[in-house]
Amino acid sequence: MKIEPFKLERYYTLHEHTAKYSLCNSDCEAMTIADLLSLENGAKKAFENTWLGYTHTQGSPELRRDITTIYSKITAEDVIVCAGAQEPIFLFSHAVLNPDDEVIVQTPCYQSLQSVPESIGCKVLSWHVRYQKNVPCFDIEALKKMITNKTKVIYLNAPHNPTGFLFTKEEQQAIIELARINNIIIFCDEVYRELEHKPSFAIPAFADAYENGVSIGVMSKAYGLPGLRIGWLATQNQTILEKVAILKEYTTICNAGPSEFLAGVALRNRHAILDKNLKIIQDNLPLYDTFFTKYADLFSWYKPNAGPIAFVKMHFDTNDMDFAEQVLKEKSVLILPSGVYDFKGYFRIGFGRQKTPEALEQFESFVLENLMGK
Repeated sequence: MKIEPFKLERYYTLHEHTAKYSLCNSDCEAMTIADLLSLENGAKKAFENTWLGYTHTQGSPELRRDITTIYSKITAEDVIVCAGAQEPIFLFSHAVLNPDDEVIVQTPCYQSLQSVPESIGCKVLSWHVRYQKNVPCFDIEALKKMITNKTKVIYLNAPHNPTGFLFTKEEQQAIIELARINNIIIFCDEVYRELEHKPSFAIPAFADAYENGVSIGVMSKAYGLPGLRIGWLATQNQTILEKVAILKEYTTICNAGPSEFLAGVALRNRHAILDKNLKIIQDNLPLYDTFFTKYADLFSWYKPNAGPIAFVKMHFDTNDMDFAEQVLKEKSVLILPSGVYDFKGYFRIGFGRQKTPEALEQFESFVLENLMGK
């Protein structure tokens, strides 16, 4: 098995902790352990008494019950808790795929959704984003034409990283019907779920909506708790779940007890956390609106209706990787060039952090000094 270097993660490894300002983080504002424990009476004492022995391979029964509160049909027996979202992506792909299977991946994508199936020997087809008047869309008729009798899995991401696109309920149902007719598994990375900017934009989890749907969740993004390294896979398909559980015994075996405890506290109080993070998003979005209106000759963006990220198109002839490097060098501002997605001419921004205004101010100073007149 050979997997290519993970371009996005390598970029963050090199720059995330050295840049003074960040405009591209995909997670929301984090909190301290003390802040998290303060959300629930008795949580501090209970945390101090957390047993540091081995935990359940599938995840503690209490945490799995807490996870089910974000679903409608999924039960605690339909969930396996993993290390972040990366582990369930890896385990699922190895559990269900064989060499010569075909998979369809919504692209641009989080690289492991493509690279892991490729490493197994699968044929990977890309369902590419199309922009219509600055609005990203995914043509379901084009998806339909890509399906063959070898198609095993459709890999999705909703809300979509990096474009910010989210399917409508009608589009979701159309994709499910295509999968059902052709006996295809739908694997959906849903790490930004519950960060819809209005309740009317929300769609069901694919694990709830489809009997062969697999949903991935994580504490890192919408809840802003990446340090817990807690994620999960949810599906009504018990065959898939059992295969993943067997493979997990070759990777992390079980999760950290303190992290599982804290994830439970967060999920039981998730509405308070989500309200906080949505408030940050709603405060930051008008700042970007003003910025991109002011510099419309240089940039354009699609303002999403869910999640904390968006793609920005560059209207000048500069390589996006070079542009990001120059911004980082001159202003210590981190933006994510679309080259890490093998996509040209864009960069990703984030708006789930409290320090976004300061970062945007520094980015604007770069624009004024380097781009005006281009």
